[in-house]
Amino acid sequence: MDEGRRINIPKIGAVKCKFHRLLEGTPKTLQIVLDVNEWYAVYTCEVPVQPLPETGSTVGVDVGTRYFAITSDGEFVHNPRHLGSALKKLRVQQRTVSRRKKGGNRRRKAVGQVAKTHRKIRRSRQDFHHKVAVKLVRENDLIAHEDLRVSNVVKSNLARSISDVGWSAFFDILRGKAESAGRVVVRVPPQYTSQRCHACGHTCRENRNNEVFKCVSCGHEDHADWNAAKNILGRAVPSGVNGSGVSHAVA
Repeated sequence: MDEGRRINIPKIGAVKCKFHRLLEGTPKTLQIVLDVNEWYAVYTCEVPVQPLPETGSTVGVDVGTRYFAITSDGEFVHNPRHLGSALKKLRVQQRTVSRRKKGGNRRRKAVGQVAKTHRKIRRSRQDFHHKVAVKLVRENDLIAHEDLRVSNVVKSNLARSISDVGWSAFFDILRGKAESAGRVVVRVPPQYTSQRCHACGHTCRENRNNEVFKCVSCGHEDHADWNAAKNILGRAVPSGVNGSGVSHAVA
């Protein structure tokens, strides 16, 4: 690296590069990536853990498609639907591609426009994921979420909506930020979290009716996703929390 202006690439030499920010820690690997029409140098650095001050708070997070996330604290995070809001634009661009002659420059340009739109959607979704993850990590010592097999869930009739929210990518970002901040992320079994009453523990399918949860045993009423988020936290910290906000939790 030449004073933040050039990078040395094996077999190529010094290449001009615009750094968005200074590198932190010790660089370990360098990957050159082509994203549509832009080249990026992606560094992987070894950075020491910088623990955040303890908050004494723990939280369970239930993810969905109507709301991106619902926490056990009662916070409902809006789902921005990045792909859904761009579908009309994508359809127009894809029709343009289909009308262009294969192998021609005009078709190549049209394909590039579709790729740029998808890139904007991907970057917007990633930025949203980072912001939500940062907030959760700053405010809580322990964060619990369901250990979802997204590849199985995405085969349902909600495949497009599930792909749009990007649960897997969000959980990866959340774990990375939690690890660097000295926080704990717990993955819990997802079975029956939406059917179990948080108040009395009674579990049956009839407890939930869309977004409304009403226990047929004790009569407890709640928003179904909020009830699920409380159950998720309860599975992660079944015996309560100690002074540091973590007890019997396995990441």
